[in-house]
Amino acid sequence: MSHTLSQSDTSVQPDYHARIFVPVSADLARRAIFDQLTDWWSHRVDRTEDGATVYFGNSHVRFVFEGKDQLHWRCVEAHMIIEGVPDTEEWQGTQLIWSIEETQDGTNIALTHKGLTDHLACHDVCCRGWQTYFETSLKAHLSGGTPTPETR
Repeated sequence: MSHTLSQSDTSVQPDYHARIFVPVSADLARRAIFDQLTDWWSHRVDRTEDGATVYFGNSHVRFVFEGKDQLHWRCVEAHMIIEGVPDTEEWQGTQLIWSIEETQDGTNIALTHKGLTDHLACHDVCCRGWQTYFETSLKAHLSGGTPTPETR
């Protein structure tokens, strides 16, 4: 598992980016990301054909899946209740960009949260959230471990 902040232009703040390796096929990894959100991210997810709303605590975010492969998720609604963060809509307009690459031994999954930069007041909390749900919980879910989805 590696956590990096990608930055191609020094005038642009780096987005959250992390990569995990899981010992399953790309097809199983894709199904976990799209169809098993309740197993690794949050027990409260409303899925539609073209998106999902994910609830955690009193917060929620709604994504629309875009592109032919639907690996770009655009946040179209955000209501994030985070102590010390006055703007509950910070995630709105950000994007989750998934990359799923099968290897001989399993699958590499990368997640870039485009727009989750240190300019957002929720940056530290949200990066820790991705470390919990993507880097740890999804990896455990696909590796035979115990995932830790949000249960509130």
